[in-house]
Amino acid sequence: MRTLLATIIVIATLGLAGSSTAVAADSPSTTVHIGALLSLTGGGSTLGNTSKAALDVAVKKWNAQPAAKRGNTKLVLDVVNTDLQPDRAVSGLKALAKKGAHIVIGPQSSSEVAAIKDLAASLGVLVVSQGSTASSLALPDDNVFRFVPTDHVEGQAITDLMVKDGATRIVPMWRNDAGNQGLSDTVRSTGPTQGATVSDGYRYEPDTADFTTALAAVTQQVDDAIASVGADHVAVYLAGFEETAKVLAAAKATPALATVRWYGGDGSAQATALLDNPDGAAFAASVHGYPSPLVALPADRAAKDAALVKLISKQAKAPADAFTLAAYDALNVSAKALIAAGPKPDNTALQSAFTAAADGYQGVTGTIELDPAGDRTTSPYAFWSICASGSSGTANGPPKWVRTGLWQPATDPSAAATLSSDGCPLT
Repeated sequence: MRTLLATIIVIATLGLAGSSTAVAADSPSTTVHIGALLSLTGGGSTLGNTSKAALDVAVKKWNAQPAAKRGNTKLVLDVVNTDLQPDRAVSGLKALAKKGAHIVIGPQSSSEVAAIKDLAASLGVLVVSQGSTASSLALPDDNVFRFVPTDHVEGQAITDLMVKDGATRIVPMWRNDAGNQGLSDTVRSTGPTQGATVSDGYRYEPDTADFTTALAAVTQQVDDAIASVGADHVAVYLAGFEETAKVLAAAKATPALATVRWYGGDGSAQATALLDNPDGAAFAASVHGYPSPLVALPADRAAKDAALVKLISKQAKAPADAFTLAAYDALNVSAKALIAAGPKPDNTALQSAFTAAADGYQGVTGTIELDPAGDRTTSPYAFWSICASGSSGTANGPPKWVRTGLWQPATDPSAAATLSSDGCPLT
């Protein structure tokens, strides 16, 4: 197994402008493995593939440097496709550790992170997730850090939007996993504080293929809500991953479900699977666009790093969102942490070094601030909707994802966030 010092040398130069290695140009060439646990197929594949593209770009930038500048070290990215399955994340982490990976980027779902967090500590591997949001995993002093806020922040953002749009009755439907359960719980707790009643909703299992039963339960609750407050004041909150395309497609067959507004979570926002399903995309466009929140890049960083974002998006053949770029930032912060911690740090030293390196770091995703559990404190959220496109002022073209709003947290934690929402435009 390669030494941690070799890993430090490689990661320290990756993406860090102005840094250099201490390895002489004529030293023996060394290959160092960096791990990634990503969902490249199945649920979550959009984020998995854009994250892989981001890491591939970083590796190519590193290996393209002159040998002297990169210390005769070749970086190899070892990616394990977890298919969003916790058991595959466990076996993948073990395999990556055996290859000498001391840092693993991902996994992206909270269920996977929950499955590997104890194993990561026992293996001495630091896990840095770019997509896990479950507040149930906000645990101090573990080997898990997350570069996105917890579900408490996103749940507040989407609840604010639903209430702004007039919802006084919310019917949730969510995938049974840690992250989407957390989002549903947050909506359930924040809705009443803003005058919205949240029904029991319906929780479906990750392997659900036929959503007839789930939608029947949701339809009954929607009917009851409409009878009470009218369709204009009813919202359906659907939190899941790419399988939501099938949910939306199936919902198209039920007229009552098309009379109310639908909203989503980050797991399906900007997912290509939703556009690739004609019935699902058409239904989403017809029900207020199914606006779904994603962590937003600060305007100044979006302009400064436009070329990088464009390059990653081109390679991924999908937009590189803030979750994707969080993986890029995580890699650079990891480098600084490894350098500060020294060649053979224990878990406590590595955790401490990572926290110090992360707090205040100016990355592609903006200034990073971590809470005591090692999670990002807050962030602005952009709302993305599936909108019809067309010409001559009509909306008869193929649906596409359009940014339709922004939720901006206040600098003062006790103050309310600002919210703008324009809805789908006619083109």
